[in-house]
Amino acid sequence: MATIHVIKSKDATTMTGMEALTALYDITGMGWLFKLAKLPVLSSAAEIAYKVVSKNRQSMGGAADGLLALGRINMEEKGEGSCTDLEGECREPTPPVDEEAEAAEKAAEERRARIAAEKEAAGGAKSGGGPSSLGKNPAATSKGGLENAAREKPPTTSGSLSDRRNILGVYDMRRSKSDDRALRAAPVDTETGELIDELITIPLDDTELSTVAAALTSIIKHFAWQGNVGVAFPAIRVDTTAEAVNETMDSFDDAVGEMSSSAFAMEAGFAADKLVTSGKYEEMEKVRAEERKKALKAKSGAARLNAPLASQSAEISTAADSRQSRLEVENYLKNAVGRDVVVMSGPEATGYGEMNFRAEKLATGTTVCVNLGKTAGIALFDNGILAHNPADVERQLATFNYPRWANAELPREENTPIEEEWKRWALRVQHYLMRIEAVGRPDNFIIAGRASATFKYWSKHMTEVKTPFYNAEQGMNAAVLGAGKGASEILTLRRDTARVRAAIGHAKGLSPQKLDEEQLSAVFDELDEDKSGRLSLEELAVGINRLNVKLSEEEIKELFIEMDYEDTGDINKREFIAWWKDSIGNSDVEIIHTMNEYEQVLDDADGTDSLTVLMVGVTYCKPCKAFSKKYQDFADRFNGARFIKVFGNENKDMTVLCRDELKVKSTPTFYFFRNKEQVHMHTGANAGKFEKFILANVKDGEPGFGSERQFEDPVEDPKKGEKKASPAR
Repeated sequence: MATIHVIKSKDATTMTGMEALTALYDITGMGWLFKLAKLPVLSSAAEIAYKVVSKNRQSMGGAADGLLALGRINMEEKGEGSCTDLEGECREPTPPVDEEAEAAEKAAEERRARIAAEKEAAGGAKSGGGPSSLGKNPAATSKGGLENAAREKPPTTSGSLSDRRNILGVYDMRRSKSDDRALRAAPVDTETGELIDELITIPLDDTELSTVAAALTSIIKHFAWQGNVGVAFPAIRVDTTAEAVNETMDSFDDAVGEMSSSAFAMEAGFAADKLVTSGKYEEMEKVRAEERKKALKAKSGAARLNAPLASQSAEISTAADSRQSRLEVENYLKNAVGRDVVVMSGPEATGYGEMNFRAEKLATGTTVCVNLGKTAGIALFDNGILAHNPADVERQLATFNYPRWANAELPREENTPIEEEWKRWALRVQHYLMRIEAVGRPDNFIIAGRASATFKYWSKHMTEVKTPFYNAEQGMNAAVLGAGKGASEILTLRRDTARVRAAIGHAKGLSPQKLDEEQLSAVFDELDEDKSGRLSLEELAVGINRLNVKLSEEEIKELFIEMDYEDTGDINKREFIAWWKDSIGNSDVEIIHTMNEYEQVLDDADGTDSLTVLMVGVTYCKPCKAFSKKYQDFADRFNGARFIKVFGNENKDMTVLCRDELKVKSTPTFYFFRNKEQVHMHTGANAGKFEKFILANVKDGEPGFGSERQFEDPVEDPKKGEKKASPAR
């Protein structure tokens, strides 16, 4: 009610809230009704009358209006929503002020300002411009990195969904000394590699995705975060069956087996008793057998597809064909937290952190970031750009958990391990890296994860690895920094993807969502200038330039690598079509979370003469929820149109869109766009009304045109004229 303002003509004083509403009713001659509604003896009766009359208004005629107004005044004064079945829409009550959220926002602003001031003061006190002790990344100032003067001072911000610099980085990690999981998180300035707020850790009760979503919501609330989020999950464990491993390496494994046998022979006395004869081997073998069964089940696409997404374990496949499963996880988290979420594996996040923020820059070429601890994971970077893990390299993950390494766990420094324990661990890591060397031929290894904390104790025993290997410089913060940096780069890649996709759609005169496989095949043939059936990097660059899309060489290479998920160095037609389908999604109704996404939808439609349908709701609107299934059905029936949906109270982007641009007054409100011009708008969750208007707006030849009516015409209020559409964009 506080949004109502009445200015008196005599003295220009302003009234708001209930005082303003009273004045308005007086002006219109209805002041007596307002006063009547406030009488305690009539207030309850008025509310009951409102609910009854709203269902029978048409049959009661004009006499019902007074009772409806009486009830609505009473209910709105008490802060309750008021709905009518006749219109199928609600003027919902303003949600109660979330005092906890407001307090968190204030605390976050003060904390970020204090941290920024302390960093600036600490930086100024160092004559050499060395790194600050307050979470400053050494790469920003140390030898090999950029000087402070060359970096723009990071703003103290809570982020925004259009901001790809400041990202909330989240790392789903295994806690120290246990297998329990926790989320480690902080906002990251992805240009400087600095944490712009405190680093927090939230324990997880279990590993289900729904549990992670709840914890992520708490983290967003703690930081009062309005921007994008990058989340790094553990990689799905690779099974250790013989079928999963490249058997051409048998002779190599035999040689390593002899090495490990000699290491056993070196152990004597207490060490031998501790590591070999304690009976621990048999116990661990049973555990590993169970893990192999679980891994096989997890790797089964059918098993993961059949399980409800919310109850699945929060893990990410690092295989080249994992793109669709990642998008499903992202969409689940986006809808759960109301922010744009990018997911990646822990090794990928660590790699992003190290490749971008380490002080000692690595030689160009292929770098494999290896996360080591209780499990192993890898991420491959081609000259700093994340690449798909080749199948042969991916398969070597299985060898890390070979039964022969049951007594070669990563020693804990606090347990004062003996030298033989470090040697055995080093042999295990050496075996793993040498297998990757044999099939992948990388130029560098980076060792990250918990093993990096004790790198100095065991790395000296790895004498057979020919490829240079380096310890991670960012420590346990690498994955948090990298989750932020990776999300920033992936969001940029998706922006470029959307631009290329829209340009191809415009060239074909169709919305990108409506191109079928035959049309996509023709697009590929046009890009394939030498008619070899494969696209080279040069051909892709020429094609993008021909579409008048301006991308840098690095951006084109990132796009090329994204398409080349078989990692063959070129793109075949199957890869191109799969990339296209994954990039546009397969849902009949898309939920839009950011202004950029909304604008991209309209840009996709521009010049294609296609119809776009938008439903605007809010999360607490009951008619909106009731209409959702029908909206989905309409999207299936009129599948030539693109159906999208937004929630006006989800985040700041959506609030601005709905309140300031679309001028939404009640929910649900529906907008129809032809090309990118608005051609229709109406309110109310009435299937008959929606059907009537969409039939009037589809064109001959489009799906659903002229189809038989399935719902009755809406009962219109004769006193209520048709609403005028707001100005087109």
